[in-house]
Amino acid sequence: MRTMQQIKQIDIREQNLKNVYDYVLHSSGASRAKIAKALGLSRPSSSSLVDELLSMGALFEDGKEEGERGVGRTPIVIRADFRRHFCIVLFWKPKRISASVVSMAQDKSGAERVLESLECPVSSAKEYGKRSLSLLSDFKNKYEKVYGKDKYLGSVLVLPGIVDPLRRAVLSHPLGIDLETGRRIISEIEESGENSVGILNDNAILGYAAMQRLNLQEKNFLYINLSTGIGAAYFMKGEIFGDAGGKLTQFGHIIVHPGGSLCSCGSRGCLEAEIGEHALQEQFASYFGKEELKPLLEGELLRKIIDGRKKAEGVYTAVKEKFLKDLSLAISNVSTMVFPDLILLGGFFSLWGEDFLEELKAEINRIGFSYIMQDLHLLYSKEEKEELQAAAADYFFSRYFHFTERKIEGIHLG
Repeated sequence: MRTMQQIKQIDIREQNLKNVYDYVLHSSGASRAKIAKALGLSRPSSSSLVDELLSMGALFEDGKEEGERGVGRTPIVIRADFRRHFCIVLFWKPKRISASVVSMAQDKSGAERVLESLECPVSSAKEYGKRSLSLLSDFKNKYEKVYGKDKYLGSVLVLPGIVDPLRRAVLSHPLGIDLETGRRIISEIEESGENSVGILNDNAILGYAAMQRLNLQEKNFLYINLSTGIGAAYFMKGEIFGDAGGKLTQFGHIIVHPGGSLCSCGSRGCLEAEIGEHALQEQFASYFGKEELKPLLEGELLRKIIDGRKKAEGVYTAVKEKFLKDLSLAISNVSTMVFPDLILLGGFFSLWGEDFLEELKAEINRIGFSYIMQDLHLLYSKEEKEELQAAAADYFFSRYFHFTERKIEGIHLG
């Protein structure tokens, strides 16, 4: 049985190993001497940590650094590795699962890291768990033969909805997963024998990807996503507010019209119920035809509306004005609580165009708390599919990988 002192020493070494790995990952030309100096470690301690990371495949020595010739030996450049380790990433979408195998070579681009991708249809909400387990099994068997069983770090399941660790359930209105179905899905995963799985909210991962791409680790920012629904995640100095389960930032369910349209969550007048895809579908059905607008594919409905605005100019203008006002009200309300430096509009918001962004800024400044809104910045965030797959693997790794144990273990919700 470990004593408290032993546990404390393990925790310190775990943090030191992580610090060394992170420093090498984000630094060019790292050497043992540079690592020791940057992290305030003694040379022997730094060298011991580097040796341990080399032995587990987290780092590798990449020849000599030509720029530091002089007295003594030329330092050997150390780089981040995990090049032969991989994660499996599944994004749950309406009626399908987008599955990928992602290399953990974190110094490469998202496109370089995605080793294989496929789309898998899902016939009903209750099938998401079983279909995911089947995909995990197939990918694991294939890539463990190539890289070895010790190179599989785990699997990440990303979904639009709430991941609830207390109820051991997921809840997703876009996917048609109610609480009872969500409990069964988690039970299936827990009973499957899989022992390295993360189940995460999609907005958290989308925001995490944007943070990495735009180097926003020192900023407080709100990421808002428009897809089948409307969601958000808030980041404070590189950390997700709450966790990656989506319980604390249900932006789409801010009430903007008390007593308004009935939302799938049970409330009336939610932002999602007023300007989400279901609301847009009803407003434009008479112009495009119900059958033409029937498939609620992410972004396709909004794209169809914007491309066909000349056919329904009057309705288009009215809907755009309502979209602006309701979104401005929601952003103004949330900004008084979290005071972000920046708001990123991701997903399919950018389909509205740059003029919409300027109109949105003007409306927010008109109705919002002037002291806060005067310094508020809004930007579109345009993500690539491979970038999101890599970000899901990176978040899972950064949150749950234990260097001292050399693995990720357990079913992690959020």
